[in-house]
Amino acid sequence: MDMEFLSVIDAKKEEIIKLADTIWESAEIAFKEYKSFEALTSYLRENGFRIEDNIGGLPTAFIASYGSGHPEIGFIAEFDAISDLSQVAQVPVQKKDPARRHGHACGHHIYGGNAVAAALAVQAYLKKTGKQGTVKVLGCPGEEGGSGKAFMARTGVFRSLDAAMGAHPECMWAVRTRPSLACCNILYKFDGRASHAGAKPHLGRSALDAVELMNVAVNFLREHIPGDNRVHYAITDAGGDAPNVVQPHAEVMYMMRAKDNADLNALCKRVHKCAEGAALATETTFTSDFHSASSNLITIPTLQKNLYKAMAALKLPEPDETDLAFAREIIKTMVDRPADLPLYPTELLPLPDVISPHFGSTDTGDVSWNCPTVQMHVGCWVPGTPTHGWQAVAQGKNGFARRAMLYAGKALALAAVQLIEDPELLAQAKKEHLAKTGGVYEPAMPADVMPHL
Repeated sequence: MDMEFLSVIDAKKEEIIKLADTIWESAEIAFKEYKSFEALTSYLRENGFRIEDNIGGLPTAFIASYGSGHPEIGFIAEFDAISDLSQVAQVPVQKKDPARRHGHACGHHIYGGNAVAAALAVQAYLKKTGKQGTVKVLGCPGEEGGSGKAFMARTGVFRSLDAAMGAHPECMWAVRTRPSLACCNILYKFDGRASHAGAKPHLGRSALDAVELMNVAVNFLREHIPGDNRVHYAITDAGGDAPNVVQPHAEVMYMMRAKDNADLNALCKRVHKCAEGAALATETTFTSDFHSASSNLITIPTLQKNLYKAMAALKLPEPDETDLAFAREIIKTMVDRPADLPLYPTELLPLPDVISPHFGSTDTGDVSWNCPTVQMHVGCWVPGTPTHGWQAVAQGKNGFARRAMLYAGKALALAAVQLIEDPELLAQAKKEHLAKTGGVYEPAMPADVMPHL
């Protein structure tokens, strides 16, 4: 195959790097990515893409399109940062950046940048060949705890896609083959009655007691739920700092995970009963506030093999001496890092024969229920880097990460063009998707839940 269309990424690499750096520097958290949204949509509009915004009621969600008709290929772009993870770039010690509070500890600036790079290359292919087809950049905000794609999916924006692709930063080069768990976040708010804890404790009804009893009940519940279920919680409001007051209000945030949406719904009902029991025992009342949910990820082997073929056809980026010197310093900050790990990932991992379980969650699951979806792991960090840690933020603007982003854009674009050139691949992918989903998408996100903007 003539891969001349990929040269547009080399020609525009400084622009793409500048775009990714702008997102890194903006470091905006879920649903507040206004500067990043403006940078992405402005650049894509300047390059001939049509912009639809406010997707799913999210001010920073967008779909950027070029071309017409099918096949229709979408590239997922994430661009939200993680709260309170400020870090100066290219400094191999923990040091907060006074210019920003948050940080890209999950590398979503790379994710957004490689999606744009891929779209530009497929655009060049469509222009050169004159073939029918549509390329889209799926601007998806609020991945970190916000389930932005789930809100977008409810509007049906992913249903028209023949395939969706994404490339998430990691410490390795690989095609993602493992599915993920469905998950949801529910805030439980308990209300009781305040009183003097010493003089008249019998008049009080402790909301904090209710939160603690709920947590105890859930901890006993863990023994009696399926092995792939997960329940996590954080007390977000303990009722105040005064121990001599019976706390009249307290809150706890729960995250539940299960293998699919049906199991998640069953698990949520059992956790809810723990809240009911705690309220009954303490003579308090409670409300539940459903914040977000994500469906489990549907994997498509045909798309995985196709993406692997594209990745294998391209030369992986190599670290230069500056990258290597930085890596030698930053690994000194990593606890229990195996000594035999390389300084940078330089090999493409083969597709595994056996798929191991994965207990994380991603709102890409909601994309995958609507169209055949595939993702790659972008090896832009030093192996051993803790995701959601300051070391990931520190590496976000180094040379190797930037070259990894450009490689990922090329691999995604090549995989997309392979699908356009071979309609049978897309037909097989759709067949696999139908077999796994039954053609029905029932969101984990209730229809009446609105984004917490």
